[in-house]
Amino acid sequence: MTDLDLRFIGTGNAFAPGGLCWNGFVLEGRYLFEAPPQALQSLNAMKIDANDLDAVVLSHHHGDHFLGLPFLFLQWKYSKRTRPVRIIGPRGTKELATQIGRQVYPGLFDTRFEVEWDELTGGEVATAGALKVFAANVKHDQRLSGTLGFGIEIAGRRLGYTGDSALCDAVLDLARDSEVLVSECASVDETVDVHMNLRDDVPVVRAAMKPEARLILTHLGPGVAAEGLHGVEVARDFGVYRI
Repeated sequence: MTDLDLRFIGTGNAFAPGGLCWNGFVLEGRYLFEAPPQALQSLNAMKIDANDLDAVVLSHHHGDHFLGLPFLFLQWKYSKRTRPVRIIGPRGTKELATQIGRQVYPGLFDTRFEVEWDELTGGEVATAGALKVFAANVKHDQRLSGTLGFGIEIAGRRLGYTGDSALCDAVLDLARDSEVLVSECASVDETVDVHMNLRDDVPVVRAAMKPEARLILTHLGPGVAAEGLHGVEVARDFGVYRI
């Protein structure tokens, strides 16, 4: 079985508790999941070349997941990138990204490289190189154009990522199907209808998974820890995992 490389460029929720970087991770050095505001800074700190990225996968358009995209485009443009890049996200991703990007950096999209936009809703599939992602509609902010979790296939392995979501059928389906599930855990015990917590929800998600599977928590609130939870670990900023 092929080991995969998973690197967290941040693990915090929208409030960056305790100075955590906002949540995002890189798979196999080539596929960035989420574009938090500090994405380029974190990539540079981890010595991951943004030009090596083949795709950016966005779960939804909240600022802590999306607003790093203009800085990635800025880096790609002025480093003279020529390879295409694929941006995968919910409906409306291209329109929102280009609207913001052109306002904050005029000329940002006058580039030598091709941008391939792939906008998904639940049940649809996108590919980028060796990566295949299966979109699932999850339970988050219904005012947005879409909120997605993803089943992920690469190198014969099956991973999952919940994005931001309350506990719902789509999250449990991802849990059942994944060797490794990267799941949000926005608080220890706060009960809200758009996020999961450690006390009530994480044990349910873990119980849905195969005994040998791994559950990695991110998008963290203050005090989230995994002591006493079998097969659960808490990601750390700049953490590197072999899976």
